[in-house]
Amino acid sequence: MGPFPIFGDVARSVAAEHSNKVALACGDRSVTFAEVNARMNRLAHALAALGLRKGDRIAVLARNRPEVVEAYGASKAGIAVLPLNWRLSPSELAHPLVDGAPAAVIAESNFIETLDALRPQVSSLRHLIRLGPHPQQGWRDYEALLAAAPATEPAASVHPDDLLCLMYTSGTTGRPKGAMLTHGGLLRNCRAAADTMLALREDDVALAAMPLFHVGGMWYHLIPAYARGCTSVILPEFSAAEVLATIEKRGITYSHFVPTMIHALVNHPAVPSTDLSRLRLVYYAASSMPVDLLRKSMATFPHCEFLQGYGSTEAGMIAVLTAEDHRNALASPQAAARLATSGKPLGCKVRIVAPDKDGVGEIAVLSDRTMSGYWRNAAATEAAASDGWLLTGDLGRLDDDGYLTIADRKNDMIVSGGENVYPREVEDALYRDPAILEAAVFGLPDPHWVERVAAAVVLKPGCDATADELRLRARERLAGYKCPKSIFVCASLPKSGAGKILKKDLRRRFADS
Repeated sequence: MGPFPIFGDVARSVAAEHSNKVALACGDRSVTFAEVNARMNRLAHALAALGLRKGDRIAVLARNRPEVVEAYGASKAGIAVLPLNWRLSPSELAHPLVDGAPAAVIAESNFIETLDALRPQVSSLRHLIRLGPHPQQGWRDYEALLAAAPATEPAASVHPDDLLCLMYTSGTTGRPKGAMLTHGGLLRNCRAAADTMLALREDDVALAAMPLFHVGGMWYHLIPAYARGCTSVILPEFSAAEVLATIEKRGITYSHFVPTMIHALVNHPAVPSTDLSRLRLVYYAASSMPVDLLRKSMATFPHCEFLQGYGSTEAGMIAVLTAEDHRNALASPQAAARLATSGKPLGCKVRIVAPDKDGVGEIAVLSDRTMSGYWRNAAATEAAASDGWLLTGDLGRLDDDGYLTIADRKNDMIVSGGENVYPREVEDALYRDPAILEAAVFGLPDPHWVERVAAAVVLKPGCDATADELRLRARERLAGYKCPKSIFVCASLPKSGAGKILKKDLRRRFADS
């Protein structure tokens, strides 16, 4: 991957080098690198013709499909992309739309009803663009919009420090924050992934099963493969059966999963009869991998190398546990403990802030791949910075050989199935239940999800709601992955002398539940 300063350079360069090669395949559809670049150009021109200008944002609400990648062609006109998590409930989608203030939205037809209901809250939204065959009043057809625009390269002046992507990450306090990701920062992350970490080859065939609204699925997996000239096969969403069938049918050589996905794959009954011999590399990230599951996975895919990446939306790529580290861990009992680490820093500096007696403290990163700050949130931006270093909010330690181990999350964040879940957000939803007096949300170990969301609640006097009833009502307010899988109804919650709920005690109490 070359030293591209802006994303438009990536699309233009790879289109010139691999013009007629398939870039993106999804179901029965496929588009070449030249076609993707032309469609990106048409989108940029079309948005400019609608009146969008450099510095505006366009939101995207769709499951994985080639148009989600094409949407980043808006950046050729200096327009930033605001990817939306399609798994969120309507009330959860409202904040990034209101705060991010997009001028336009591209959405699949099945999300139009939700967006139409939210429109009165989003005063910035002037243009609605539909993906799919079914006309909707007030919505422009995406294909018709592109067909009416030229395929020439836009002439907008775009710079490496310009905003490319505004990606919302949930906070532990208050509402989700928009991480401002620039062309330069994201492309340096892509280069670190494609060249240093993954060593991708032009003949690799990548499988994109991770959500493309995630920084990992798009910018640490699909775009590095795209920039290398690899064909990427896109699945609308993860299905273990579909992934296994696609690996065999399409000759997949490389993919990116979270541990929950890997757990589903290695335990699927179709594994023994599936030809997995061409799969040479699996990159896993987003949450820690239980060592037993990792060993089972490496035995299930014996021809495959495994890599672990640690990073965040705000900090970019931080550390990597290489394929060599994985091989050495299997070959040497002395190196086996390395499987529990996240590897060594990847082209950045890492330090531990205020370590305790065991060397555990907050992980801080110094890198040219970090966000430029939080959108319209100077206080949060300042709180995340320390003398030029970015504070991750994660707790960890570095050993004498430079390997980083994640000890805990400073702010009690739960990672369930690769998705970040923040207790405060779930607690706020639970407190809106008329039967709940007190609520505390925490993570518990889970063999499938790695962690599952759990809640301990105290009911108001005279209320007798069951755990199942509380879960159903919570699901009306929360995305499925955020909804507590276990709710424990208690007479009281343990508290400190200052009145703070002791979640550590709750985790210990319900650890085997």
